[in-house]
Amino acid sequence: MKRIMILLLAVFIIAPATASKRKAKPRQKEPQLTTLQIIAKVNDHYQQTVSPQVRAFWDDAAYHTGNMEAYRLTGNARWLEYSDQWARHNKWQGATGNDHARWRTAYLRYGEGRDHVLFADWQICFQTYLDLNAVVPAPHKVARVREVIDFQIAQPQHDFWWWADALYMGSPVFTKLYKLTKDTRYLDAMTNYFQWSDSLMWDAEAKLYFRDGKYIWPKHKTDAGRKDFWARGNGWVLAALAKILQDIPSDYKYYPFFKERFLQLAEGVAKTQLSEGYWTRSMADPEQAPGYETSGTAFFCYGLLWGINTGLLDRTVYEPVANRAWHYLTTIALQADGSVGYVQPIGEKAIKGQQLTGKSMTNFGTGAFLLAACERVRYEGSNLETSENGKVVTVTVHNPTDDFRQQIIELDAQKVFQKLCINGGRQFRVLNAFNREIPSQLTYDGHLLLDVCVSPHNTAMLRIVRGRPVDVPASVYGRMYPERLDDITWENDLGIYRLYGPALQRRGERAYGNDVWVKNTPDLQSESRYYLHPVLSFHEDHGRGLDCYKVGPSLGCGTPALMQDNHLVFPYCYQNYELLDNGPLRFTISLTYGKTLHQGDSLAEHRLLSLDKGSNLNRQTVWYEGATDAIDVASGVVIHNEDMQHVMLGSNYVLYADPTDNLANNSQIFVGVLFPDGATETKQIENIGHKDGITAHALCIQRGVQPGERITYYWGASWSKYDCRTLDEWKQRMTTFQKVLQQPLEVMVQ
Repeated sequence: MKRIMILLLAVFIIAPATASKRKAKPRQKEPQLTTLQIIAKVNDHYQQTVSPQVRAFWDDAAYHTGNMEAYRLTGNARWLEYSDQWARHNKWQGATGNDHARWRTAYLRYGEGRDHVLFADWQICFQTYLDLNAVVPAPHKVARVREVIDFQIAQPQHDFWWWADALYMGSPVFTKLYKLTKDTRYLDAMTNYFQWSDSLMWDAEAKLYFRDGKYIWPKHKTDAGRKDFWARGNGWVLAALAKILQDIPSDYKYYPFFKERFLQLAEGVAKTQLSEGYWTRSMADPEQAPGYETSGTAFFCYGLLWGINTGLLDRTVYEPVANRAWHYLTTIALQADGSVGYVQPIGEKAIKGQQLTGKSMTNFGTGAFLLAACERVRYEGSNLETSENGKVVTVTVHNPTDDFRQQIIELDAQKVFQKLCINGGRQFRVLNAFNREIPSQLTYDGHLLLDVCVSPHNTAMLRIVRGRPVDVPASVYGRMYPERLDDITWENDLGIYRLYGPALQRRGERAYGNDVWVKNTPDLQSESRYYLHPVLSFHEDHGRGLDCYKVGPSLGCGTPALMQDNHLVFPYCYQNYELLDNGPLRFTISLTYGKTLHQGDSLAEHRLLSLDKGSNLNRQTVWYEGATDAIDVASGVVIHNEDMQHVMLGSNYVLYADPTDNLANNSQIFVGVLFPDGATETKQIENIGHKDGITAHALCIQRGVQPGERITYYWGASWSKYDCRTLDEWKQRMTTFQKVLQQPLEVMVQ
């Protein structure tokens, strides 16, 4: 009997219903675009045309669930920054009311007001907040989430999700909280709410959901007297079930319930697909609101592809359905400019006579498209496997030196993709000798980064296998902080660095160089420091470090500068920036500075700066646009009046033990600059009059730099209360770092 049912289902899927009306001619899919390129086209278009400064209500929040999935797949730093800007704009909150008595009843009716805190349309934003917190944990990011959800699960009622959409808005919040805390109360509460909704809206015969209690048949019917199953409503639920099953343990007591409902709903969805690949707004009655519709189709495509990719759905049965849906999404819904059209506007049912066009675009429709596209990338990878490739890539790392080495290595990502038979993206796991997964990162310039440890004259073996990588907190992270005059601050497990922004320059302050913040923990600190300042000043040590380095009108630590007549031409604050990499293993940023008149030329300075996990030194490349003749370029560190003695000048480096601007702290900040390819000279240049507490600068100078030539050097710091105790030890760090550059690890990929 089971075999007969599967065959019948296959007949339904292979020969779907035919649309009675067609609204547009399908466009040919652009052959030059891969699915990853389509994701980039759609998401970049959206972010270039829609500000992140919008509210946290469901429609915008649904887009961010798609954006975060695109980030999870690609590691695109700009997309992460976009959702982070949105979260900060909304102060990590949904509805903002604080009267708990009003919370208890407001959710029972639709509302967009501040008291609808328990209304799931105001809770979907918590999904993205939790995802962002998983990247860079900080208590303030999830404080409101936990306040709201902890209050909700303490209530006796289970009727919070009385409409189908709420299952997507709310359920993943609870599963993500479980992943954060390992507290099964969140899973049990989510199950109670889901099952209450299921008992109200599930139609066992059609294996579909009614949108809410108003639309249950026979109380509500289509014009033809049929059951009215709203496509987007069912799309929300199928997508929710995929997300639930992705997050909950397979041995969770209610896992079988969610799995069964996912399989049943997938069956009901597949039966109602039209021949052109989409689903009409009223799934069982195409004539109720005929024509293309994208949001429901995209959510269905996502859910079905997820089921195929995870092996829950029979590929032979559901693959044709998913392929038709994807064909519709890329040839009809996707517009030439990267927008996603034919999306039904905000609503709750199929509306007779409502016309959709290619210009019918919404935020949540774009989010749904991104979800489907990400699963499509994973699906395509699963189809590329051959007997020769696609199983395991072995990475052999040999240390030919007498020193223990722990560092970030770079592989050619494209070669790894080819050997794994995937099209790209983070579709792999990296395993060490103990079969434990270790962090990895894809970079903007085509590298795969791995964190390796190798003892002297020994070899480490790593395996790269196909699969979904686990989410790991970043060891390296940075961003622009508009809340503090456009600072750009970044850090790794050893230190924190800051450069000043245009808002500071507009105030007329003279602060040219790179700042150093110190810490005594590998945990990332800058997010919490900015959030708590000025309630807790970051110029005071509250147990994990502080800002006690003085910059002022100087180079600070490692800032580049032009030289003119043996004097420094100080740069000012950056004008534009672009985040290129943002963890978990490397931070990279591109910076453009305002033009400076120098030797008769108008020069624009460009910097490319990066910091790796486990490194005391930033890597920086600087070049000047507009030069017509050779120029002299320097970088170095400021020497303060409080200590003019602890300075070291090598042939290609300068080091200094800075006494800090907080002498009561009784510590030193060791700073330094290294030109690994050699400097023309190193020297001290005195600050006349020792103004602003500045005695001099210790500089590495490169003379005769040709127009367009790029100079790469390293600069950084360490703290005597953390990982480096003396200036001699700091010198040894610099020596060791040069050896690492000169004697790289030997890496083989097979």
